[in-house]
Amino acid sequence: MTYKESLDYINNSLTSGSVYGLSRIKELLKRLSNPETGMKIIHIAGTNGKGSISRMIMSILKEAGYTVGIFNSPYLEKKNEYLCCNGVDATDEEYALIAGIVKNAVEGLEVINRRFDKADIETPVLECVFQPMREKPTEFEYSFAMAMEYFARKNCDFAIVECGLGGLTDATNIFEEKELSIIANIGLDHTKLLGDTIKEITKQKCGIIIKKETVVAYPSGDEAIKVITRVCKAKEAKLITPNYSEWGKMVFYNPGFPDNDPILKDEKVWLNMPELMNSIALSGTFQKRNAMVALSAVMALKSKGYKISYRHILNGLRNVKWPGRFETLNENPLIIADGGHNVQCAKALCESLDAAGIKKAIFVIGIMADKDYKEVFKLLYPYAAKLVATEPDNARKLSTEDICKSFAQIISDTKNKHNLLDIDIYSEKKPADAVKKSLRLDAECYGNKMPIVITGSLYMMADIRNAVREI
Repeated sequence: MTYKESLDYINNSLTSGSVYGLSRIKELLKRLSNPETGMKIIHIAGTNGKGSISRMIMSILKEAGYTVGIFNSPYLEKKNEYLCCNGVDATDEEYALIAGIVKNAVEGLEVINRRFDKADIETPVLECVFQPMREKPTEFEYSFAMAMEYFARKNCDFAIVECGLGGLTDATNIFEEKELSIIANIGLDHTKLLGDTIKEITKQKCGIIIKKETVVAYPSGDEAIKVITRVCKAKEAKLITPNYSEWGKMVFYNPGFPDNDPILKDEKVWLNMPELMNSIALSGTFQKRNAMVALSAVMALKSKGYKISYRHILNGLRNVKWPGRFETLNENPLIIADGGHNVQCAKALCESLDAAGIKKAIFVIGIMADKDYKEVFKLLYPYAAKLVATEPDNARKLSTEDICKSFAQIISDTKNKHNLLDIDIYSEKKPADAVKKSLRLDAECYGNKMPIVITGSLYMMADIRNAVREI
């Protein structure tokens, strides 16, 4: 199977979107001889911050000498990003190989010998062991199975796995043993599927917690923490919650852990929090909160005996990469891309703009129709000098017409109340054209001095990044 053939198969032969249930993925992994067996699993659920937290942990573990596979979704530019080991995505050749192996498993064939060399690509050894799967996996399930097979072939010590949606019935929720689970920041999103309250959504996220494991939880608020605490107590799981008030301390011992933890106390792990917080390579004030969760997770691993030093942590934070999250794509003119897609993300974006001293910007916005987009627009309007509406390449997109209409209504309803000005609203269907439009507006109206902020969805980041590269 070539790379193009693998993409054609995945795009055209599998079910897109979410189909709840674990039977398909369990059968598929069984047909692959359960490649996840033997890897140390770090499982992460939550509304926002999953990718950033997982990337920080991966970067730190890599610095400590471990081989780490990481499964994040959605991808930004290529599906190869689903198969990532130590921060390096699979090559097209590797991707095609793994896609073919998983396709064979779906069709009832099995690859004998889990090797990863040229011989596998040229002459894979197959035998018929099953009937074809009666119900084909979804695209997400297929990609997750590919990731597990890839990580096994790369001899990964750890696999960091991010839930796709929710937790309880998410396709990734198949692990019987884990090193730890992480519950990232929880907010109101996907309410039609997960519930319309923080309590209901948190219950879904906590579905990944297994008996007697270690759980690190982002302090999302009393309502979420109460649910997480109750689930951990029922599962006899150890709950660790970082204390954000410790940011400013020159030295801080063991975030979220009791001082009598035997391994940590014996090794005297001291963390210079200001140094660590100022070393995070990812922009955005919200990344400090994500980093505290990542640090607690890393210290939990250290308490289990993994060799991780302060220097590993410091270098890991300095070298972490995670594109599309308050990312500076261009310096002059300043272009910032942030894939934030809900109200919680919009609040974090505004906080980061304040911290960066950005009072006004030209906004390029594309967003999904199933998000609380009106509240997002209300938050962003005070920062907007002009708006260019666009559409991500996704069936759930909100049309540019609806973006313009909704934003205009918000301007009409709130400008006098908050002493704000009217702003010009423009429309470009294609994200790349929207970038070009924003650049023309910046040049003509502001002499290339007005920042451009592109936000609303990760699904348009590939087009955005390609357009900026052509400047």
